[in-house]
Amino acid sequence: MYCPTSSPLTIQFTCRSVALGAIFISYRRSDTAGESGRLSDDLIARFGAAQVFMDVDAIQPGRDFRKAIYENIGASSVVLAMIGPDWEDARGTTGTRRLDNENDYVRLEIATALQRDIPVVPVLVRGARPPKTDQLPEQIRDLAYRNSVELTHARWKSDVQVLIRALAPYLEAGAESHAETVTPAKGVTEIRPASDSGVVAPASAPPHGVDGAVIERISHELAFYIGPIAELVVKRAAKRCASLTDLCNVAAQEIEGSSERARFLAACRR
Repeated sequence: MYCPTSSPLTIQFTCRSVALGAIFISYRRSDTAGESGRLSDDLIARFGAAQVFMDVDAIQPGRDFRKAIYENIGASSVVLAMIGPDWEDARGTTGTRRLDNENDYVRLEIATALQRDIPVVPVLVRGARPPKTDQLPEQIRDLAYRNSVELTHARWKSDVQVLIRALAPYLEAGAESHAETVTPAKGVTEIRPASDSGVVAPASAPPHGVDGAVIERISHELAFYIGPIAELVVKRAAKRCASLTDLCNVAAQEIEGSSERARFLAACRR
């Protein structure tokens, strides 16, 4: 998130049970939409809806999708790269390969996860083969070295159970309390937590006068502008803000437009 301050600081945070997007499903509609939706339903049934993030449609119109992807990947414990027969050679309207477009959603999702050392599991469906290094852009070439799993139509239930058992350690590790340093990806503004005065609040400082109901309300207000990642943003910010005003100001920095930000602040401080 962005926080106003005069001096940069790499943020330290404690990872507990991630409220949103512990499992990020990366897929291409033209290739694996059906299998991805089916898998999402199975994972939700096992881990809960709050632990699965699947669709970029949740990104608010007008929002910088690169930043939204970065935040959602950052909130994940593991990324599933859904790979079907057309994943590698899918073409855009100009006839060029989508993976060769540096702004391709799938490429950005996988590149962000690899850059942040978040586990990426290639999930092969409909007989797809693991990608080879010489067929991938350099930014995501490491995907070829990640162990893959296969989901087949005939053995779907048993294959999904194998995958669930493989995912469990990642989710359990993400639920443990440990300090983690977040280094912003190239092209993403550094995270700078601070109060309005420009003084950085201690990471352990609890929000004064901000109870759970208020945090829920602010999350709901912010979600209108940035989508479901709002809950995670507000909960993390609340751990570092000294007052309701600070929390509103920090959350507001996630909103791109000044007029929208003003509307949010007016509703936030009620």
